Amino acid sequence: MATSAHTRTVFTGGLVADGSGADLQPADVVVSGEVIEAVVPYEQRPESGYDAEVVNCVDRIIAPGFVDIHCHSDLSLIAYPGNESRVGQGITTEVVGNCGMSPAPSGGDRAGLKRVISTIDVVPDLDWTWTDVQGWREALESTPTATNVAMQLGHGAARFAIAGEAGRFLADDELDSMTRELHTAMDSGCVGVSLGLMYAPGEGASTAELTRIAQTVAKHDGVLSVHLSDYRASSLISAINEVALPARKAGARLQISHLRSIGYGTAFQDVLEYIEDLRLEQDIAADSYPYVHGHTTLLQLLPSEMRGQGPSAVLATAKANPSDVARMFRETGYTTDSIIIMKATARPDAVGLSLSDIDADPWGWLTALLVDCGGNVDVAVESGVWSDVDLAMRTPWVSIASDGSALGFGHRASVAHPRSWGAFPASYRRMRDAGVWIGEAVRRMTEGPGERAGITARIEAGHRADISVIEDARFDSAATFASPATWAVGLDHVMTNGTLVLRDRAGTTARPGTVLTNSNQRGNSCLISH
Repeated sequence: MATSAHTRTVFTGGLVADGSGADLQPADVVVSGEVIEAVVPYEQRPESGYDAEVVNCVDRIIAPGFVDIHCHSDLSLIAYPGNESRVGQGITTEVVGNCGMSPAPSGGDRAGLKRVISTIDVVPDLDWTWTDVQGWREALESTPTATNVAMQLGHGAARFAIAGEAGRFLADDELDSMTRELHTAMDSGCVGVSLGLMYAPGEGASTAELTRIAQTVAKHDGVLSVHLSDYRASSLISAINEVALPARKAGARLQISHLRSIGYGTAFQDVLEYIEDLRLEQDIAADSYPYVHGHTTLLQLLPSEMRGQGPSAVLATAKANPSDVARMFRETGYTTDSIIIMKATARPDAVGLSLSDIDADPWGWLTALLVDCGGNVDVAVESGVWSDVDLAMRTPWVSIASDGSALGFGHRASVAHPRSWGAFPASYRRMRDAGVWIGEAVRRMTEGPGERAGITARIEAGHRADISVIEDARFDSAATFASPATWAVGLDHVMTNGTLVLRDRAGTTARPGTVLTNSNQRGNSCLISH
């Protein structure tokens, strides 16, 4: 996967935030090949200088490359290997296969799987032919990229391969087959399994199925990530218990994805305190991003009893009884100005529109759009409050994640949520403005999420040379819905595996990224897979 020419490089003149949350250290960071050779305190600098390429970091923070534990670059990283949307905010490693979605296994029905994972299929012209996780991994390994990637198996994809797209309970023999699929995926290098309990077919999982999944993940020392079945404030604690109890029973490491609270009910502070209590008895943490707009499929706005029938059945209903589906959309309670069309594969004219832009009945128009696009419509929905965002940003066990995708400046197939380009700098700024210490803010973007997925992210001798250099006072996002494809302010340099992919705020053409697997990461900090 990697294509690079390594030199000896020294990052000099800055303060090192090593990723652990410790105090900043005035030191130079010496890189040799793909690995950090030494961290040299100023007073121990060699009198004759370094025989190395010098990267000036005066008045800057030298941090580990950021780890995005929750993103959807499963396919887009292959389409946009330069990965400008991630390099331009300091991310050097992405963990894909989230929300129960991954582009494998397909069970021989790739078209059906594409329907199930439509929200992560942001590059509709990308042709992929693999049928299993090993084939997906080989496709990633054969694509030179600017960043590293670690795979998770999407439970929804595994379920689809066994039992199709309907969200129903699995028979015993189907559950056995799916368990074998999970073992195979972990043996093929996946660092974990993700659940999408709000999406068909994963939302059909029983407690017994969730327990079996958690046991399988724990056996491989992986991470179990979960898109909860419900993020409404009135149901959030119940949704957490749905998966926390099986994970505790199995001894699995549980990661709650994009933790947030929607609507009225249990206060978000009380939810955080509830999870704090759970943490006394099990390994559980979460991640979050700094926006009040979420991004999901249009199908997700429909009632769960309809979604559970699968995309094909929903489309059939929308065609036969469009007024009924329009009523369901209307009854969600969302206002027309809170919904933005982000992707509409067969209707590019609709992309970027808010429902408030529609003169005719907006809910009827939305139903027709769903039918026209075969269900392949994504929307951004305003569904949170800023006070909750800031609570998450101040919580030590909540890592930063983007929930975005690898994109290039030329991406036109959909409107990018600004999180794809700016989640990490925006999070850093909100943390710092809330009084979070520099070292702790860096930890929440590096070692914190890395540890959850078994990925090392530390400025330390012998570790992989993934490095981001930022200016503390200025590091922030410039990405907006109107202009998402914008690099961070206050980001000077980014290095992946010993090669600079951003130098003096300008991208390079280097593609040193690699596939990180469970076998080459946990307990083995500097080995990488080519």
